[in-house]
Amino acid sequence: MSNDIRPKHPVERRSELRMNEEPMRSMELKLPSLPIYLLKAKDSSQSGFCLLVKEDSNILEHIHVGQILNIRSYSEDNMESSEILLSEIKHITKKDESPYTGHQLVGLMILEKRNQSSFDH
Repeated sequence: MSNDIRPKHPVERRSELRMNEEPMRSMELKLPSLPIYLLKAKDSSQSGFCLLVKEDSNILEHIHVGQILNIRSYSEDNMESSEILLSEIKHITKKDESPYTGHQLVGLMILEKRNQSSFDH
């Protein structure tokens, strides 16, 4: 994303209470011709969540604000239990504060929740 201008501190638009994910929930992202990425959710609310992505990750070259993705969300205590979240990327923000130094936050809005059989792209 060479010409992408990313705000350092985007305006917060989620009004719902956010829950910090401790331990962080695993989220699976699969894009055509790329390996499957297993990312961690930093926090979540009823209508969205925020993924933690290493700033040198190749996935950042293949995603952009406004993009719609199917993301598999795994239960914290059971990797066999999952749901599919049709989600729109709302922001991609570099984090300079500890403990997220060297990461970018990818904020997503959940458009629809689906059963696991609909994960085929």
